Order: sequence, then structure tokens, then C-alpha cells
Amino acid sequence: MAEAGQQVLGFDISERVCELINRGESHIQDIESERLKALTDNTLLSATTDFTRLAECDTVSICVPTPLNKIKDPDLSFVVDSTEQVAKSLRKGQLIILESTTYPGTTREIMLPILEQESGLKVGDDFYLCYSPERVDPGNTTWHTKNTPKILGGVTEACTKKGTEFYSTIFDQIVPVQNAEAAELVKVYENTFRMINIALANELSQVCDKLDLNVWDVVDAAATKPFGFMKFTPGP
Repeated sequence: MAEAGQQVLGFDISERVCELINRGESHIQDIESERLKALTDNTLLSATTDFTRLAECDTVSICVPTPLNKIKDPDLSFVVDSTEQVAKSLRKGQLIILESTTYPGTTREIMLPILEQESGLKVGDDFYLCYSPERVDPGNTTWHTKNTPKILGGVTEACTKKGTEFYSTIFDQIVPVQNAEAAELVKVYENTFRMINIALANELSQVCDKLDLNVWDVVDAAATKPFGFMKFTPGP
């Protein structure tokens, strides 16, 4: 976002993370410090632990973990905590976007009531609320954040329009979908597709081991099929 010319203010509960970012030192392996420092030196990017400064932002993008709890349900406590912080300073015209992986209904059923009740504002009229899942393939030098199509679904049509306008300044291609629930389900479907096929590749590896076959030869041969097949390789 900063490299696209947007003024970016990052929020984190970790003082250490914010201090590193403000010094131009990256704590993320895929982001080189030189790339970050060029933005902090130009004051396009900074970070803070002061959540009262959320009021300064025209757009707020929430990217927090949604781990599974002991009974394998998603733990939305980070999403709820972040939404409550945003709600405290929510103002007219702001665009709020959730990017965390979650189940269909989270944006509308969990976030929306908190935002409207705390602020007294109306979604689609006073503020805008969308879901847009992150799509990251660490280490991929071909497909990165900017050129990977961006899925987006709003709670209302006005929200989708507002979100599309914002993301169009950053990403090469925006893919608007029916609503926030559709965008949430896209992410679940993508993750499930990948998980199932990696698991299948791992099982294939075990079968090949028992049959004294080279799994890489089998996978590469199958990948020559030009339709109806997508190549997945076994994990470590």
C-alpha cells in the first residue's frame, strides 16, 4: 500500500515490532529491510501501539490471526478485540476491511453489530465494511501481493464499490463477489482445496514408497495432463 503511494500507519500490540518498523528494520523474512526503510524514510509508512490513532485512517485493514481452539473452532478473539478498538473511533466515511481467514458470516454477524452499536453509525451509509482475504505464497517470485487478483465482498453494494475503489489503487486486478459471505467462502474453499490436495500428495508418497516407485516421477508424469489436473507435491 505504501509503495502505491498510500500513507500507511501500522498498528500492533508489540512495542518491539513497531520500533523495528519505524527504524526501517523488517521482522518479516519475505520483506527486505532496504525495501521497508525506503518507505519509512519517506514517511509513507510508520507503526504505533496507540490505537486511538485509528481515527486518522480513512481505511482500516484488519489482519489478525484466527487460530483454532481446543475443539477445532476458530478463535475470533483477535478479530473481536480489533473490531472493538476500531469501533471506539469509527467515523463517517471510513472503510473497514477484514482480511483474516474465517468462516462465512464473520464480517456481518460478528463485526457489524460491534461497529454499529458502539458508533451509532449505519453501514453502507455512514461507513463501509468489506471482507477481502489475503492471498500469499511465500517465496513465490512470480506471484506476489500486487499482481495476485484481489477478492472483495462488501456487506452492502456501496461497501463493495468503496472497497473496490480503494484496492484498485494498489492491486492490478480486483475480483468483486456477491457479498462479504461469498468472499469469506472463497478463502475457505481455496484453503480446503490446497489442504486436501497436499494431503493426497503425501498419501501418494507413502503408496509409492511401499510399491518401490519414485513419487516425483509419478507426479511429474501426471502433471503432463493438460486438463483436469493440478500439480501438488508431497511435503517434507
